[in-house]
Amino acid sequence: METKEMAKRSAANFLIFAACAFVLWILAATIDWIAQVVRLSTPERLPALATSIVSSSTLQAIVAIWLLTAAVAIAFPKMLTPLSTTTTLMFDVGYGILGALTGFGIAIGLFGGGWSILLRAAIYSAIIAIGFLAVRKWLSKEELNTYGRTRWTVAGIIALASPFVLLWG
Repeated sequence: METKEMAKRSAANFLIFAACAFVLWILAATIDWIAQVVRLSTPERLPALATSIVSSSTLQAIVAIWLLTAAVAIAFPKMLTPLSTTTTLMFDVGYGILGALTGFGIAIGLFGGGWSILLRAAIYSAIIAIGFLAVRKWLSKEELNTYGRTRWTVAGIIALASPFVLLWG
């Protein structure tokens, strides 16, 4: 039940942030167009902003931190209780940011700015969702409470993946 609630909450965060980011981009594009008409902006302003959004490493850092936190919680189950609130918050914030990136990506793509932002959001969303489902499948709550080899293997793989996610870009 807890997993379904978290999935619903994360999906809602994702959709709300995506819609807001889409509307924000449309409003910004409209204001920029008006500013161009009165010569307060240039046609390069919006594409430069899109490039800045794509090249931002903030999302990579959030995903990398989330992965490392998940690895610590798996490796040291006694820390799972104090980390559960933090991990849930990071998951919600992460999916909210991915939603915003998706909204920007759709708006930018629709108006000729390319689809790389949407592609990056889709890749990160898939990585997080697959990782979450894999950990839930491979590690039951009983395995988390024991010091079995599977738990350490999963924690090690996730911990090693986190710096690669941070560096990828």
